[in-house]
Amino acid sequence: MIGPLQTAVGGDPAVVMATIILLVVTAVSSLAVAWLIVQGYRQNRDSARLFLAIGLVLLTAGPIVSQLVLTNATAVSSLGRAAVANTSKLCGLAAMVYAIYVVPRRADR
Repeated sequence: MIGPLQTAVGGDPAVVMATIILLVVTAVSSLAVAWLIVQGYRQNRDSARLFLAIGLVLLTAGPIVSQLVLTNATAVSSLGRAAVANTSKLCGLAAMVYAIYVVPRRADR
């Protein structure tokens, strides 16, 4: 019997494949946007863009990749996977807030 804190295992293969494909598309899209932000950083040397790119990767691709990698690691519990994914999200948001509120802009220097 499945308890209130447990999840079902398995499912329709088409749904599982669609979910994996959409996760990969999300991760690749966020990496592409981060690459464009880094290109902007290289042109302008605005360090806020660099922190924004780091935050975007940690917020989107980081949790996806960590969940996929750690799901295949037998020594990591579901709580450990969730902790790693949520830590990545929190660090990504912190990097974005840092980029917005702390890093001085070129006009401010």
